[in-house]
Amino acid sequence: RGDAGVVARAAAARERARRQADDAPLTTRAMRDVAALEKTRVYDRCVLRIEFPDRACLTARFHPREPCSAAYAVVAAAVRPGLVFSLFATPPRRDLPRDGTASLLDLGLVPAARVFISFAGGHSSSADVLSEASLRRMDCDAAEDAVPESLPVVPGGGCEAAGPLAAGGTGKKRGKPSWLKT
Repeated sequence: RGDAGVVARAAAARERARRQADDAPLTTRAMRDVAALEKTRVYDRCVLRIEFPDRACLTARFHPREPCSAAYAVVAAAVRPGLVFSLFATPPRRDLPRDGTASLLDLGLVPAARVFISFAGGHSSSADVLSEASLRRMDCDAAEDAVPESLPVVPGGGCEAAGPLAAGGTGKKRGKPSWLKT
């Protein structure tokens, strides 16, 4: 009853799929390609998060049809000149080609992907490999993140907040919950 029913339903589903495939009209390769294109989603950008060995990240946006060499160019602009590096995606490890033959879409990096960077010299710290301009930019971004947003000043001074959320409440009246049946 239990397993036999599951096996019977699976066999019936396979038989239905086989009959539908036999009854389907013959299609050319071009027709199959058009059908596959209609089913695929279209993305207008690709976001790559390039992760350094010490977990520092460089995020960049590309067009999906851009070659992989564009990602190498962005990383080359961020690291010190003359450093030899390679980009790879996991799992499993796939080294991204430096030449411009494969697009980001062809490599399966669209709509977003996490890409790792490895250096020939075995550098492990992003401070060792990033250019001075990139380090300054990172310091400015970190300083902006470190400053908390200011709270609005309430007329009348003091540290008290105004409004329904003043005492840390949610602004709703307390009482018996609606789901509690007594």
